[in-house]
Amino acid sequence: MSIVFDSLVAGMGLGRIALGLAPFVAAGPASRLLGFPASHDNATARLMARFFGVRDIGLGILAFYAIKNPEAASFIFLFNALMDAGDLFAITIPLSKRQGIDRGAALSALFALGGGLGWLLLWLLS
Repeated sequence: MSIVFDSLVAGMGLGRIALGLAPFVAAGPASRLLGFPASHDNATARLMARFFGVRDIGLGILAFYAIKNPEAASFIFLFNALMDAGDLFAITIPLSKRQGIDRGAALSALFALGGGLGWLLLWLLS
């Protein structure tokens, strides 16, 4: 891989790791920034967010593995894209059922869509 491509992969990996760390270091502010209702910020929601965060940290670390192991890169990029596609699918449920979290879900959908398209681009270029 080239230095520019490796830098893109590292940037995507760091973004994924930062997203995963947010529920551990700033759960309340991250939730409010996305527009989720303050009444939904409780211990259960934070635990579930941290489960999601661990997943994202792991997926971000895989991006760095792909830099050092180019033979695995194509699979790792596609796998990350599919995780974002799964997130996007999950986000459609509260949006379609109008469960009162439209703003937070819509902004989360933008993250999933943007990330998924980024990983797909890396997959196509790899």
